[in-house]
Amino acid sequence: MLKLSVKVEYGILAILVLSLDKNRGDLPLSARVIAEKEGLSIRFLEHAMNDLKERGVIESVRGPHGGYRLLKSPKEITLFDVIVAIEGELGRRSKRPTSAFLSEPKILNEIVDGIDVILAKHLRAIDFDTLARRAKTLEEQSALMFHI
Repeated sequence: MLKLSVKVEYGILAILVLSLDKNRGDLPLSARVIAEKEGLSIRFLEHAMNDLKERGVIESVRGPHGGYRLLKSPKEITLFDVIVAIEGELGRRSKRPTSAFLSEPKILNEIVDGIDVILAKHLRAIDFDTLARRAKTLEEQSALMFHI
């Protein structure tokens, strides 16, 4: 099971907010606005934003109306891009030492390596345009629901 760090979750939510906000044009959004929209800690969000900026996913704009904006369209940014920008390469686990007498560590390494390949392929297939459209659909569905 893939476990996402809080920093990665913040990064994903920030890119999702920027993707949803793309219809405003290329106007930047401040970290404060993103944090307020998602109920996030601004201090922790800024750490994730710095990683995303350093890896070329977003850019920062200075000035009174500054903030962050995407460097590519939401369709060109994947979950894989965001996770790797913040955490580094997938599958960075340490390999178990191999022994001439034991095949188990080799087998475990082979299994986990295969899982890493499949996971990376899946994460590369999920772009933020798709996520933004899904988020809008879910928001519209919850707005239409009422309880008696």
